[in-house]
Amino acid sequence: MGERDELVRELRLLSELDSTQTAVFQQAAAAQYGLGVTDMKALGIVLREGPRSAGELMSDLHLTSGAVTGVIGRLVTAGVARRESDPADGRKVIVTVDVAGLAARENVYLPIGDAFDELYAEYTVEQLRFLAAHLVRSTEITREQTAALHRGLGS
Repeated sequence: MGERDELVRELRLLSELDSTQTAVFQQAAAAQYGLGVTDMKALGIVLREGPRSAGELMSDLHLTSGAVTGVIGRLVTAGVARRESDPADGRKVIVTVDVAGLAARENVYLPIGDAFDELYAEYTVEQLRFLAAHLVRSTEITREQTAALHRGLGS
């Protein structure tokens, strides 16, 4: 086996280890808020993309309507999100971030963000560009493969 093959093998293993460690971290972080990982992912989507309808969250997270109703309820109960009626269609629920509720909680993501900032400080601009491009494509591949799995499950 050549060096390239060995490196690809190592990258596959490291990606799996990184994915597992990220999932374990996300679980621990969510528990600090009294929430589950899916709840925190929904909150992250609303933080990044702005107010989302329940239907959009269903699609984003590949959840059933009942599951997304539970997620929204837990976020509202935790005081980190609000459930509002869509002004254009009162039958639709819009989820928004409760900024004051979120700000009142400790941000358990700050230490890991700081640690990654320290790591990224070691890289050149070119290396950072490569890492960013890799993560963009990696995210696209994962999204595509997730969709394929869901299609295979008939969801």
